[in-house]
Amino acid sequence: MRIVNKYEEIAHGEIKSAADRWGLSVYPKVRVADVISLDDVGATGELRRFGLQSHFDFVICRQNWDPVYAIEFDGHLHTTPTQISRDSKKDELCKRDNFPILRINSRYLNKNFGPMSLVAWIIDVYELQTEFERLQVDGQIPPDEPFDPFFMMSIDAAEERFPYWLSAKPRIYIRNLYKKGKIVVPSSSGFIGYDTNDVMWGMEYIQLTKENGLYVRSAMRPQHFPINLGDLLDEILSVQLSREVLQWDKNQAGALPMSKIYLIADKLKSNINVSRSHSCGQIK
Repeated sequence: MRIVNKYEEIAHGEIKSAADRWGLSVYPKVRVADVISLDDVGATGELRRFGLQSHFDFVICRQNWDPVYAIEFDGHLHTTPTQISRDSKKDELCKRDNFPILRINSRYLNKNFGPMSLVAWIIDVYELQTEFERLQVDGQIPPDEPFDPFFMMSIDAAEERFPYWLSAKPRIYIRNLYKKGKIVVPSSSGFIGYDTNDVMWGMEYIQLTKENGLYVRSAMRPQHFPINLGDLLDEILSVQLSREVLQWDKNQAGALPMSKIYLIADKLKSNINVSRSHSCGQIK
């Protein structure tokens, strides 16, 4: 009997490829109780039984045996009430132990948003942030210097510069359309916020003509993982919007009145607590 299914096998391959860049080890099917001390986190009753019986899909370790965080591959069955309950128990144990857990699905494994998969982006950014913070503690980087993955140049000389800025080319594409006079603004507008369930929602939109424009929306489930995933959602939205603009540029179809887009944006804003936004303004 296989210890991983075919989807977990694909996930393992992509995770391991990214982890190998940093000398990290990836172990599948590790028992939760072997990573988290159930006594230390005060797990009793059903929560304790769950910790003894369940496992993490993948545990990422530094120096071979020191657990750093877990990655869970959530397939379609994770939408069932039983699995939702199991996931919440696992999340609770990780939260009590302050042990990071990243939940991914198939969307995180492909390279639809840039030169690397989303899970590879997250693994790389986590390692870069960890090293950045270590250098700050050592005094090699000023303590008030913020960590920004978009300013990080490539690790390998063969890679593109600034590989973590997934939206760089899409943003340049849109600005070039503006320079050619094909659209009326040089960049898009957008915002990101959280609903009452801590789900992160975002919207990105752009005015193409005096009357019409395009928009995209997306969401990201709550994550107990110590990097700014709002940066990643912002990148995803920008890439998605640029693809919509590309299609519009080809056939001049699909645009909506800006008045309708603003209504959609206002409705989404009314249901979330906006944490970040940017605006290019409106051409009338």
